[in-house]
Amino acid sequence: TFIYLYFFPERIKKKFGQEFVMTKDPVFLLILHLSFCDLLYCISGLPTYWDVYYHGYYPYSEEMCKYAAFFRNTIAYADFHTVALISAYFAWRRRNGRQQHGQYGSKPVLVVIFGIWIYSFCITCIPLMGLCGQLGFDAKHGKCKVITCGSCSEGSFFAVPPGGVVLAISVGVPSLVVLVSYTLVYKSLSTVPADVDTSSQRKSVLILAICYFIFILPILFLEWIPEDVFDKAFLGVGVYSWYWCIYVINFFIYIIFWKRVRKGICIFLKDIFGGSGLKLKTSYASNDQSSIWWKDLQKLEK
Repeated sequence: TFIYLYFFPERIKKKFGQEFVMTKDPVFLLILHLSFCDLLYCISGLPTYWDVYYHGYYPYSEEMCKYAAFFRNTIAYADFHTVALISAYFAWRRRNGRQQHGQYGSKPVLVVIFGIWIYSFCITCIPLMGLCGQLGFDAKHGKCKVITCGSCSEGSFFAVPPGGVVLAISVGVPSLVVLVSYTLVYKSLSTVPADVDTSSQRKSVLILAICYFIFILPILFLEWIPEDVFDKAFLGVGVYSWYWCIYVINFFIYIIFWKRVRKGICIFLKDIFGGSGLKLKTSYASNDQSSIWWKDLQKLEK
């Protein structure tokens, strides 16, 4: 739906009389990229887990396991850093007041997205090259992941798990950015004059931050638990099953809180299945005045 709204504005305006000006906001491209990462992660991640659960072991070569983990982890890290960048962007926008958000076009955002992927590849190359741990099949947890090879622990006074080190960079740093950024946004909203209602904006900010910490952060703590802890494998099944819920929750956040996204989905389906009897009211105003939480932030800046 996001791709449809972004690349076919003229078709939407001509056929349905609608105009989604939110597509001109830089954050829209970031959220489109976040959704793309979610889709890629599910496509690349589900088959590797399914193979192990179906066969009871990983049926392919060690090299394939290694590179499957490499690409899956890179996508996940790009996903995490996109969330962090979105939160940092909101904090920067609130701090700098009213801005002409669309004056530079989409090129700077595309450059930043490219940078996110380069940075994510660099993080994943740390275990791939054996600098800290290595990528391989963990029979205890039944997945291809970062496993211990001794690069981080042998001869060291303080033995650290390689997976914990990598996740401290790829999950811990974005988590800190999310925490600081949304704290600043929430604090700025609380200082708005009493006659301005900011309850919906504050609720949206809290939901985004809470979802990130509840569903994603536990995988960081799991990697720091010693391997000899009783039932760590069982705990891992629960934590990672819980973690996968974030890719479903994101969809419901779009549907529940973003009215224009709901409308965009309806228009997208109407355009595809135009003859199947789908009904859609198109009497809305062509300007983008419905409640989207990042558009509400712009109103407050004015």
